Amino acid sequence: MTKRLFISLDFPPENGGIQNYVYGLVSNLNSLDTFVLTSNRIGEEKFRDFDAKQTFKTYRIGMTNKVSFIKQILQAVVLFFYVVSLIRKHKIEEIHFGNVMPIGIIGPIIKRLLRIRYYPYIHGFDFLESKNNALKYKLVQFCLRHANKIICNSNYTKNKLMESDLEERNITVIHPGIHKKKAATINAQSLISKFMLEDRKVIITVGRLVKRKGHDLVIKSLREIIKITPNVKYVICGDGPEEENLKLLVKDLDLEDYVVFTGSISREDLETIYSIADLFIMLNRELTETGDVEGYGIVFLEAGMYKLPVIGGNNGGVPDAVLHGKTGYLIDPSSQEEIVQTVSSFFMDQDLAKQFGNNGYRWVTENCLWNHRVTLVESLEG
Repeated sequence: MTKRLFISLDFPPENGGIQNYVYGLVSNLNSLDTFVLTSNRIGEEKFRDFDAKQTFKTYRIGMTNKVSFIKQILQAVVLFFYVVSLIRKHKIEEIHFGNVMPIGIIGPIIKRLLRIRYYPYIHGFDFLESKNNALKYKLVQFCLRHANKIICNSNYTKNKLMESDLEERNITVIHPGIHKKKAATINAQSLISKFMLEDRKVIITVGRLVKRKGHDLVIKSLREIIKITPNVKYVICGDGPEEENLKLLVKDLDLEDYVVFTGSISREDLETIYSIADLFIMLNRELTETGDVEGYGIVFLEAGMYKLPVIGGNNGGVPDAVLHGKTGYLIDPSSQEEIVQTVSSFFMDQDLAKQFGNNGYRWVTENCLWNHRVTLVESLEG
């Protein structure tokens, strides 16, 4: 068996897309041959119990990207010597970098000195954002060009790398996966009462309240949707910097009776909301001025596990997460007319909604679980 060391600044129990991606892989690989090196930035009291429950060995050291770029480079020097010690201790054969910067810059050096294969992971925004800093971009290119293989989370990210003259044969796409849903006792009535969802057609969006997720686009379309489906209710699950702006928008449009903000929500309550919803929507958009884009959209797979038809923005990595015309629809998020028509099509045709929901469930359970993704890690060459 191949011994692998995963190095990532982002790792549970912190929440986030990269955290979940790296953990999904390492927790489904052979635990005796898988090791993790990550940051201790959240404090031992927060990660001690989590680490103790894992079957793989986790090391944590003082590294963070929340400092100046110069300090990040200095941290990389310390990281290099620590990684060399782990390579020798565990006879590591492969290193996987969950973040390309700043930790990935030690990859080419380790490869050359110790003959160790290394694989940097690119998630989309990390690469696009690096283009705003000439030095950082050169370092990212240095890391990627010497990698045995570059791992991307979507074909969108892959295409962005190829536009920067990185060769397709050196790039592998490994999409984020999902854990198989465990049987759970769901007490839906309490949340139905809490959020006043009785006899409502429930639309949900799950994710951080940030501009690229497009919550505002759904809200602005609700008036027209209500004319067709008067008993609709839009449930927004999550929190984030756009929360106040979104609540003001709801108030300005006089939609308080039609929109619910759950705020930060437990996993158990989130699963309950998925189970009582009728439709999942996330109108992701690409913010070209900042390079912010939805790298994949794991929430579309979560919705599929609950047999929900889905609607997503036709940009970024989301076309990899939604099978257009089969599990849901990919639409222009800037077109209110298209939003209204697509949402209404599912509410007016229950057979269509059920068919798409069933298609989504089959696709996710047969192709998108983490055990499907790790087979690609195990077959990496280069």
